[in-house]
Amino acid sequence: MSPRKTILKELSKAAAGSGAAYTRPSAIRGFSEAPEKYQKAVNDLLQARLLEGRKDDQGHMTIAINEHRRREVEKEIKPVWARPAVWAAVAVLVAVVGAFVTI
Repeated sequence: MSPRKTILKELSKAAAGSGAAYTRPSAIRGFSEAPEKYQKAVNDLLQARLLEGRKDDQGHMTIAINEHRRREVEKEIKPVWARPAVWAAVAVLVAVVGAFVTI
């Protein structure tokens, strides 16, 4: 899974039910293995305004899902097989294969 999706999924789980849950980026699963990739993904998400950033009591950066953009976040982390276009492509493929099998 890409760092971008990992970050969004982790923050979505943290915010489930309680609203915005601010978390340090370094606490996100996978950040310690590839910090440069994850930091770039965090910066991209902040720039796209899908995340909000602020400082905690100790002066460290914390991030949370931007509740005003929650719909876009959910759309981005939706699995591939849950998209209507994928199912339409599968249906067309099945119809084409079915047509060739009956010939």
